[in-house]
Amino acid sequence: MPTFTIHNKTIQSKANQSLFDLAEELSVAVPSSCKKQGKCKECLIEITSGSELLSPLSDKEQHLLPQYRLACQAYIEKEGEVKAESLKRSRIKIEEKGTTVSDNIVLQPAVIRKGNKVYVDDICIAETTKTLFGLAVDIGTTTVVVRLIDIENGKLMATASFENPQHFAGSNVMSRIVYDTDHGKKELKRIFTAHLSNTILSICDTPTTIFEVVIGGNTTMRDLFFGLDVFTIGQTPYKSLTEFDVEKNQKTTTSIQSNAKKMHLPIHPKALIYGLPIIGGHVGADTAACILAIQLMEEEKTIAFMDIGTNTEIVIGNKYRAITASSPSGPAFEGGEITFGMPAFDGAIENIQIESDDTINIQTINQKPPVGICGSGLIAVLGELVRTKKINKVGRFEDGSDRWYADKNKQVFINEHDINLLSQAKAANVAALQILFKEYDRTFEEIDTFYLAGGFGEHIDIEACIRIGLLPNIPVEKYKKIGNATIEGLTMALLSKPTRLALERFVKNIRQVNLESDPAFFDHFVEGCLFQKIKNHNTKNHK
Repeated sequence: MPTFTIHNKTIQSKANQSLFDLAEELSVAVPSSCKKQGKCKECLIEITSGSELLSPLSDKEQHLLPQYRLACQAYIEKEGEVKAESLKRSRIKIEEKGTTVSDNIVLQPAVIRKGNKVYVDDICIAETTKTLFGLAVDIGTTTVVVRLIDIENGKLMATASFENPQHFAGSNVMSRIVYDTDHGKKELKRIFTAHLSNTILSICDTPTTIFEVVIGGNTTMRDLFFGLDVFTIGQTPYKSLTEFDVEKNQKTTTSIQSNAKKMHLPIHPKALIYGLPIIGGHVGADTAACILAIQLMEEEKTIAFMDIGTNTEIVIGNKYRAITASSPSGPAFEGGEITFGMPAFDGAIENIQIESDDTINIQTINQKPPVGICGSGLIAVLGELVRTKKINKVGRFEDGSDRWYADKNKQVFINEHDINLLSQAKAANVAALQILFKEYDRTFEEIDTFYLAGGFGEHIDIEACIRIGLLPNIPVEKYKKIGNATIEGLTMALLSKPTRLALERFVKNIRQVNLESDPAFFDHFVEGCLFQKIKNHNTKNHK
């Protein structure tokens, strides 16, 4: 008989059983709000093998990419095994916590209790004797982190994380914008909301006692969550609709407010849903949250902040003056388009060392056999190839070969095409650094602290980054890894309304720098492609 496997659980398929029915029998939660009618599109799953055994695409599935099906519309029609994954997977290694400059948060949440009554902005929305909870939600393009917080005492009650289920529409923000524009009907929003709702129910036994949710993410992820049209973010001048509202004096801030009933979340219907302000363009609410985490609004000294990803965000400044830019570095450092590149799954090479006798020592996630190389592993590989002079500064192998094997079984390798893609991703970030430091009129050495945020920044080898020319050649002790600073900043915003109001005011004064309009951008990009330490072009002496 045909069989169906999902989340490593297997069941035999009977006649007239959809993949949704089979998943239910296996107790695998697949979201749906249309009672298996194919209307909500929330039961999307990824077929990893055996797609040829399934029934033809239904009318409701014609827009889907080949590896995706609606579980309620797909049936196994031929002998064999079909394997699938739901879009809300947790097998990726996700950075769930970060570091803040100060843990001294004064509890002043927007939601407060007076006796048994619950108030938001002096409006009573409920009566309860139970604990009041809030959620901090970091919506990344690739991963999502959710925190359940007791907003009466600031205690962290639970944390959950999962891959962003919108990845079926593409791995980067531009592909999500195109998908949302072409297909409309808020499909990406509905699918994400369904998976977030399941997560909320899994971490809180009394979801109606959740009275506030604070949302952060890049501009596209934030606006998709709130159901805004994201078309304008993908077109010059690359602005959110909330930015146009501020420019027209229709709003005073790019932050967003709604309620749980409108957002279809399974919490108290009058709960406040608050989206942090964006800084502008692709520099979004995730960066704004990081500004809270590093307390830039209180910083006297000049610092730099960098979150390396498909879009790399950089901020330079202090409480008096700050500038920022977003660099479209592409997916290479997250494993995208690299032959053996992969997310941080089990078996991904995350660190490597080449000994003097050419012995290779590798470290894989959860000590599983190597199957690919994740972002931190790619940095480590490049760093070692440069250190041992196996590649030259233009990324060519010195021995004339076309690839280098990272494991003793010679199954996982990196080739010159991969290296070229990585050099271009690196170059985009180098150009951004050079232009921003010139605009701020500072040298790299004049930075007091250089913060590295995000899962990528948390796990990279800083010395390797300096060696290959990804980070400035400054003393290593000036760098500070702060992990998922976004979720930390969101937590601060959840627990203190005055703090987020201050953030709304502060981000208005951060100047965005248009990298592509700088006449030196191309020269910096070309030089940044070289595997050498970054040269400091801004050498002006300062008083």
